[in-house]
Amino acid sequence: AQAISAQAVGLGGSYPSLHHRSCFAEMGEEKAIALARVAEHAERYDEMRSFMEERVMSGNPLSNEERDMFSAAFKNALSERRHAVRVAVGVAQLEEAEGRPENRGLALGYKSKVETELISICTKAVDLLESHLVPKATNAEDQTFYLKMQGDYHRYAAEFAQGEARASSAQKAAAAYQAGMEEAKSMSAAHPIHLGLALNFSVFQHEVLQETVPAQTTATTAYNNAVNDLPGLSEEAQADAQLTMQLLMDNLQLWQQ
Repeated sequence: AQAISAQAVGLGGSYPSLHHRSCFAEMGEEKAIALARVAEHAERYDEMRSFMEERVMSGNPLSNEERDMFSAAFKNALSERRHAVRVAVGVAQLEEAEGRPENRGLALGYKSKVETELISICTKAVDLLESHLVPKATNAEDQTFYLKMQGDYHRYAAEFAQGEARASSAQKAAAAYQAGMEEAKSMSAAHPIHLGLALNFSVFQHEVLQETVPAQTTATTAYNNAVNDLPGLSEEAQADAQLTMQLLMDNLQLWQQ
């Protein structure tokens, strides 16, 4: 009997080999990253965000540089809108004070439009983190970085949501931050990512949960533990850690007033 080959049943020639498909995937990743860099330099962060989403969806783990680019793309796209919401609120208050209710309504309508965009960005970031980046993280640093980011975007959503949606986002943020804090235990307490997580978690506790004492405990513990581990870091990492430690101390002084 003659063996049946892939070519004999029409499978040969029409599909690239696994090796070729891998090469095509790598080419796609390189293109997405190259375009993301261009978009970043052009300060077109929505487009940078789309290119980084394409890179994440390719399936391969992100390098440290790509991880930072992914974070920057979403952070900058969100920052523009958070600023726009604050401006719209200020305009609405001014229009109300000057007796122009119609203009106040227009400003609040614009605020609502931007908040919808903001929530959409948070939802997309969380989806990519929960479905792709967190499950595929292979070390404590990556896992902590992504869990921190997951907590951050649930926190941002909670800041602008109302009622049950706010409560749900806050609960998910707390779970992500706590998972990150647990994962970070295997890292140096002075590692910039570990400190950044503690900083953001404490801000969440204070601003979203309105729990000042736990926020102070989180920040104080992170600061004191980092002091002991700081000498073991490289000079560059020490500089990054010290910046975050100063932010922790600034917050503690503010919260104790």
